[in-house]
Amino acid sequence: MKVFVSWSGNVSHAVASALKDWLPEIIQAVEVYLSSEDIAKGSHWFSELNKEIDDSEFGILCLTKSNLGSPWVLYEAGALGKHFEQSRVVPLLIDLEAKDLEGPLEQLNAASMNKAEIAKILTAINKQMGKEKLSKTQLEKAFARCWPSLEKAFDEARKLVETGVPALKYDVFLSTPMAAYSSDAEYRAGRADFKKIFDALKEKCGLSVYWASEKIESIDDFDTQDVSAQEDLDALKSSRRFVLLYPQKLPTSALFEAGYALALNCESHYFVHQRGDLPFLMREITNADGKAKVHDGADWKNFDKLADHIVRNKENWFPK
Repeated sequence: MKVFVSWSGNVSHAVASALKDWLPEIIQAVEVYLSSEDIAKGSHWFSELNKEIDDSEFGILCLTKSNLGSPWVLYEAGALGKHFEQSRVVPLLIDLEAKDLEGPLEQLNAASMNKAEIAKILTAINKQMGKEKLSKTQLEKAFARCWPSLEKAFDEARKLVETGVPALKYDVFLSTPMAAYSSDAEYRAGRADFKKIFDALKEKCGLSVYWASEKIESIDDFDTQDVSAQEDLDALKSSRRFVLLYPQKLPTSALFEAGYALALNCESHYFVHQRGDLPFLMREITNADGKAKVHDGADWKNFDKLADHIVRNKENWFPK
């Protein structure tokens, strides 16, 4: 079953993105459509948007004070309302109250971003699942297990409302020299080591991590995967911190990513065996402004130790 999530603006997008990742963790048969990520570049977006609305069985409108009058949100709300009954279109109030809604939105049954009301939305979605519907017990157990991660994402979105800081999708952008390997065996061995750090950051430190090689397990996959340089740079712009794993001196685009991170004034950590393996300017810049820190072989001897080292220092290196 498809759930259509409507958004407009950075804060609204942060909440919508969190729902896109979270809802399928509860009900695996749910597919979440988010136009910012799911409309292909160059497609006829208007016709595709309407097709996705037609294919959807439930709609969530991520509303803020700043997007309440957005023509896109109002259009999508109207289109969803025409497609199916109002009970299956839910305005999710981020920094609003139900009394703030006017016009057609006022007729919808709005929900706040709290545990009880998100549970009601989940129950309503589950009712539309037909044969794939979870039992009440299954739904409650899955919700209890997964709620903390969504609550954390909601808290981050509320902070954005308070500070006006643009939404950041990732806590860490992890950069690794995957294209530098000459054989599949070398690639797989290198990736296995790098994945230890990815897992430490994501699973043990509880961070959201972008790693371009997360799903690229072999050189063949690397060569055939539709990996976009622009996609990587967009992810870097949406990351709070940059981490470079550079175990040996290699020609790699990871060094370009490191320079780009510094240009974005992104706090950076470089993990190298030998400080001298880094280009001269990168070594000098780290000494100049303190935005980047080099961790050499004196701090870690292998990737297992590095993973432990990162977990022990997560509060200093990756504070919330």
